[in-house]
Amino acid sequence: MQNPLVGHAVLKDPLQQKLLLILVSVAGFMGALDTTIVNISLPTMATYFNTSITIVSWVAMAYLLTLSATLIAFGKFADIRGYRKVYLWGFAIFAIGSLACGMLSMTIGELVGFRILQAVGAAMLQAIGGAMITMYLPAANRGKALGIMTTFVSVGVAAGPVLGGFLTTYLSWHWIFLINVPVGVIAILLGIRVLPKDTIPDGVRQQFDATGAGILFAALGTLVFAMNMGTTMGWTSPVIIASVIGSAIFWVIFVVWESRCSAPLIDLSFFKNHNYTLANIAAMIGMMLVSGTSFIMPFYLEIAKGLKTDIAGLFLMVPAIALMVMGPLSGRLSDRVGSRRICIAASLCYITANILFMQMTQDTAYWYIIVALALNGAAAGLFIPPNFNLILGLSPRGSEGVVSSVAMTARNIGSVIAVAMYGTFFIIAAFSGIQVSAGTSGITMSMLITGFNSVFIFGTVLGVLVLVLSLLIREVPRKDHIGAEAAAGMGIL
Repeated sequence: MQNPLVGHAVLKDPLQQKLLLILVSVAGFMGALDTTIVNISLPTMATYFNTSITIVSWVAMAYLLTLSATLIAFGKFADIRGYRKVYLWGFAIFAIGSLACGMLSMTIGELVGFRILQAVGAAMLQAIGGAMITMYLPAANRGKALGIMTTFVSVGVAAGPVLGGFLTTYLSWHWIFLINVPVGVIAILLGIRVLPKDTIPDGVRQQFDATGAGILFAALGTLVFAMNMGTTMGWTSPVIIASVIGSAIFWVIFVVWESRCSAPLIDLSFFKNHNYTLANIAAMIGMMLVSGTSFIMPFYLEIAKGLKTDIAGLFLMVPAIALMVMGPLSGRLSDRVGSRRICIAASLCYITANILFMQMTQDTAYWYIIVALALNGAAAGLFIPPNFNLILGLSPRGSEGVVSSVAMTARNIGSVIAVAMYGTFFIIAAFSGIQVSAGTSGITMSMLITGFNSVFIFGTVLGVLVLVLSLLIREVPRKDHIGAEAAAGMGIL
């Protein structure tokens, strides 16, 4: 059943188009910021609440689990109940959750609970950000708009540790949450002004598959937990094994339920389109390359190169800056030459960057490291917007919300898997055949370099997989809701 908003949603006022893009980009920025701003403050929180790092890590973990497990449900909910409603409520819940985190958290348990509330709001925003660009902006400029949104997201990722460290040092950890409140209030007021009203005639409202949403939450939650905690608790831990088995069972139940449900959360026939399926797999692997590199590089810079944390942080801003530069450019190019070609070029950049990383040793020149990091960031900037554009272009009409959220979920899962796999590959390669654990005096520089090089061999393989997937995908243009000729004459920005 098609979304009744389709056919009436594209904005004609250029100013309104710009304001909507700002609104979506700010939401992407805030969501990305809150995934990175917390980590640097966790030691301070552990001291404040007099608890262990393991316990306080749930401040970050609860947010990630909730975000990953609810994105698809909110994407579907927006498709059948309206984007405006979900977006405004998302900002409201995000702001309320942030206020509660900063002012009402008297215990670590309360802080974790309020982080879950905050993540629910963030999921409502992230689930449909890309879909709103597809629904409300002309197709002629969709790639450019997605590139700009990607730039804001990358700024949020890069700014999180820096801003979090500043606020925690000079104010208090509470302010890493409180800064979200005024932004949320302004965004709600802007959303009321900009977003078209939901027009869903009586008699066409679909039922929301709450049972399917619950099963999917369990399947994704147990999967993300296992991937995230596997290296900490041990892959043979009974808890991790139970989580993996439980996730597999929930996935089977979910597929059976969705195939029999009259109004499924996800129409599984989407995945019969192999182009759509391949594009989502490529999105997941592409995010593995980004997140895996950002996870392992601090260890190389601080341990192998002996850099201080603040200096290492400056190096890690290089890929973020490259992504910010290339994101809008790749979006514009995808509007002109198609998304597939840009994704292929980005794949080659990923492969080249990882080959450069493979050659790094303790004596590698700093300019070489900067070039490799910049190339990796440029690859991400080239890949993410056109890949997202490709996925949305392949989506069935009226399902933009759930399609967007599926892509975002794939990326989140990719990030989680990357941290787990990069860490595991490093340990296996560095300590192969040696009875010594990470962090002991038995570690030599040779072992560390072997571990780092092996990780980036794995990264090169991932880059090749992205290239193969991009080559296999066939881009099928989809007519915009208002027609190609009309869209061409409605430029934005």
